[in-house]
This record gives sequence, structure tokens and C-alpha cells, in this order.
Amino acid sequence: MMAAALIPLAAFCGCAIDSARMYVVKTRLQQACDAGVLAGRKFMTDTSAGNTTLDATATAQAQTFFTNNFRTGWFKTSTASFTPSKTSDAQVAGTAQAVVPMTILSMFGVPSQTINVTCQASYDVGDTDVIFVLDTTGSMACLPQDDDSTCNNYVGSAGTTTYTRPADGAGSGNDSVAGYPGSTAYYVPEKSGSRISALRSAVLNFYDTLAAAADPSTHIRYGFVTYTSTVNAGKAIVALSPAYMVGGTGSANTQWNYESRSQTGNLLGIPIWKYQQLNFDVRSFVAGSTVTDPSKTTGATNRWTGCIEERATTAGTTSFNTSTLPPDLDPDLVPNSNIDTQWKPMWPELFYARNNYSSTATATSTGDSSGSPNIGTASYYQLGYVSCGKPVSRLAVMTRTQVSNYVNASDFRPIGGTYHDTGMIWGTRLLSPTGIFAADTAPWPARQAPNRVIVFLTDGDMAPSTSIYGMYGNEYYDRRVSGGDFTNLKAYHNARFLAECAAAKARNIQIWTVTIDSSATTQMQSCATTTNQALATTTGAGLSTAFATIAKQVAMLRVSQ
Repeated sequence: MMAAALIPLAAFCGCAIDSARMYVVKTRLQQACDAGVLAGRKFMTDTSAGNTTLDATATAQAQTFFTNNFRTGWFKTSTASFTPSKTSDAQVAGTAQAVVPMTILSMFGVPSQTINVTCQASYDVGDTDVIFVLDTTGSMACLPQDDDSTCNNYVGSAGTTTYTRPADGAGSGNDSVAGYPGSTAYYVPEKSGSRISALRSAVLNFYDTLAAAADPSTHIRYGFVTYTSTVNAGKAIVALSPAYMVGGTGSANTQWNYESRSQTGNLLGIPIWKYQQLNFDVRSFVAGSTVTDPSKTTGATNRWTGCIEERATTAGTTSFNTSTLPPDLDPDLVPNSNIDTQWKPMWPELFYARNNYSSTATATSTGDSSGSPNIGTASYYQLGYVSCGKPVSRLAVMTRTQVSNYVNASDFRPIGGTYHDTGMIWGTRLLSPTGIFAADTAPWPARQAPNRVIVFLTDGDMAPSTSIYGMYGNEYYDRRVSGGDFTNLKAYHNARFLAECAAAKARNIQIWTVTIDSSATTQMQSCATTTNQALATTTGAGLSTAFATIAKQVAMLRVSQ
């Protein structure tokens, strides 16, 4: 009787043991299947939709990862197999099976059991906002492989070419102030295969890579900031509120001070000028009107092309606290009636370098003295002492054609000096989820907050100059950054750059830096979210690869089944 009772008990125990074995095998088989399809999708070389033949590279990688995760003979399994395939929407699916022999249940005639699992990997993108912050300084006309000496010699000897800035609209991708379209500008002629030419291709490669990973429900917005010693953000500001600009409609402040001159009299019909910092009414200038130049008697007229002087700052410091940033570095500060919180229009034609950068003392002279040159003349634009580049493009859904139009427009040109802080300040400002442009990067209806990414491209180190007129005025006379400590001017600008990188990261913005050089500088590595996100290259093909690498990392590889 007892012996007879042991038979069903043994069967019951055997059932429990073999069921547990099958569960463990199925779990491991599923993990191996998932690993296989993830590897297959990651290494897929043919991502075109419609073609459902999985390429050889993806197939080999998928099989390798499956085999490494599920060895035949594990738990005495046999005939383990895995079949990866490509789906019609360019993802990777897979089926896997393994035969599990029974142990105790085999004594009761139960045969080996076949375990089957399915899996699928998707390589797709969550809603994403990308701001490209792009160096368009004069050295971008050089070849990617040119060293500093070769590039500097070329830029110094190549001269400049004159062009007419394009109209707003689809052809240029611009939304600019009234004085920009049709105005005259200059650029350094590009070498064949130049850095900026490679950049144009790399941006489109990024777009194509991200678009290939996106599903139809994904929302991707793009924005652009081209930078030199300043940024053309005037239209972006006044489009939010003219009162954010000194002289704009609704602003309590109508005047700004420039290093200029005023006529104090005449001597035998020749004007007597006093060179000093002077206040000028900028209301008509900001409004887009053609304004008679108040620093001349020739009747010359000027129009604002959109570049700006920054808000108030703290001079002579290399240490900033991200929670108490000065107005220029605070991406979220909403302008108010205090002039320190408002932006000012750059007006190069008013700027005179009194005593030709030899003294800051007030000077007087008769006539238009060459000892106090006017920086707003063509020769100084051609030398890059003043540069006003392509208008920033606020975040928006863009087609490939629109992106291509922006980077291939006639005003996407190299000229000017390298100031990384100017670009990062405005890249962060446009992308901050809590700043004045927050509506541009708001979550789509019924969607999660978008991933926010800055792709920062440069071809070199910071190169500030006391002679340039840019976003912080002119350092020799205004001393807004260094406080007069010109020897350490580069260190002060680097500190601002890194403070703004920290401000972006504090707002959960991912930062990738790409340097056209043999290695990324310490500043570029520190700015990036991780040091692995600081890339470098010395070839045009390498630049496209770097941008594609970033796009692939922005895309998210996941198990979808």
C-alpha cells in the first residue's frame, strides 16, 4: 500500500522539478533571444523600410549574442536554435527554441519538451529637441586636417568675399530683423572640402540617422545657434517681446551707451570730435528703421542686422554658482524694467576705438582722425573685428529640406573670432524648459517631456580679443568680462562657457561636444555630459560619423516584444 502511494508522489515531485527546469530554461532562452535581436538591430547596416531581408552583419551579430547567452547543453538542452529576421518597419524580430529533456517524468513516459519564445527589438526615438550650436568663425574655412599654423596663415592671406544676405523664408531658413535681408556681409573663402562644408554634411547625416530611428508618432524639433564673438538673436528676442530689448516697444529704457564720439564744434569748417562713451536713443534702430548715423556728419545711414550685446554680467571672475548666475548667464531670467536684465542692439557704426586701443582716456581731435578708427567700416568687418552671422533658429519641427536650406544658405559662412561662451549661452537659453523660450520645448499633448540635447561643434580653442566688438561690447574699453585683467581674458571666457554648460546640465539637457582637432580640449570634455560625449576628428568623414554616433545615442534601443 505504501509502495503504491509512492508512485503518484514521485510523479507529483517529478512534475514540480521538471516544470521548474522548463521555466528556468524558458527565461534564459527569452533573455538570449532579446540579446540577439538587440544586437541585430544595433549592428543593422540596411535600415531601409520595406526590404525584409536582414543583412549579413546584423544576422551574424544576432547569432553571436544569442549563442553567448544560451549555450547548447545548458540544463541538458539540445537543438537550441535562433532565427532573426527583419520586419517591414526596419526592426529586428526573432524566434528561438530549445528541447528540454525530462528527468523524473521521463520514467512516466513524458517525452522531451520543446520551448519556443519570440522577441523583437526596436531602435526608435522618444520626443526629442535638438539645438545645434555651431562655430562659424573664420577658421572653419580651413580643411579639417589643417593644423593651427596652416589654418591661421590661410585665413590671414585669403582675404574675404562680399555677399548680400538672403531674404527670409524657406530658401535661407531665416527669420531675421528688417535690416538683415539685403545687407552686405563678408566671409573667408572656403577651401575645397572645408570644415564648414563637412559640417553641412554632418548636420544632414545627423538628421537622416535620427529620422531613420523615429516612428511615425515621434516628435523631433530642431534649432540652430551659429556663433562667433556674438549671436544674431535679435529677432528671436523681439518676437517674444520687444520690451526685452533696450529701445524696444514697451521697454522703459530707450538709450544705450556706445564707445563713440560727439561733435563739439567746428574749426574752419572741420568738425571737432570728442571721443568717449555716449548714450544714444536706439528706439528707431531696434524698430528696424533706417537711421541717420549720429556719429557722423556725412548723412550715412544704418540699420540693425540683429546681433546683440548681452545683459549685465559680473566682471573679473572665474567662479560662478549655477543657482545665482548673473543676468547674461541666467538662461531663465525674464527681462523686466531694469536695464541690466535687457538685451541691447549691437551698433558697430557708432563704435570708435579712441586713441586706437592705446589709452582709455577721453580724447579730442579735429576731423575724422585715423587715431580713433571706426570699427563699423568695411575693413574691420573683413578682418573679423565685427561679425554678425546667421540668425538663430528657434526650436521647430523641420523637414530635411528645411535643415538643408539653413546650413546651405548663402549666409552660413565662416568669419570672425571664436567665443564658445556666446554660443552656449544662447543654446541653453533656447532649450531651457524653464526659460523665456520654454513654450518652444514644451511636451507635446499627452506626451512625456522631450529629451533635450545640445550638439556643440567647434574647430578650436577659445580666442577672445580685446579689440573685437561683440556680445560684451569691446573689452579694451568696456571691460565687462575681464574687469581690465586682459592677460587672463581667455580664462574668464572659459569660465563663462563652463558655467553655462553646468546651467544646461542642471536643466537635464544632454550636451555632446564635437571638436575638429586631434583631441577634445579640457573645456570640451568638461562641458559634455560625460567625457565619452566629447568627440574629436580631423576628417570630414569623421565629422559625419561623429554626428551619426550622437544621433544613434539619442535614439533609444529597446526590446519592444
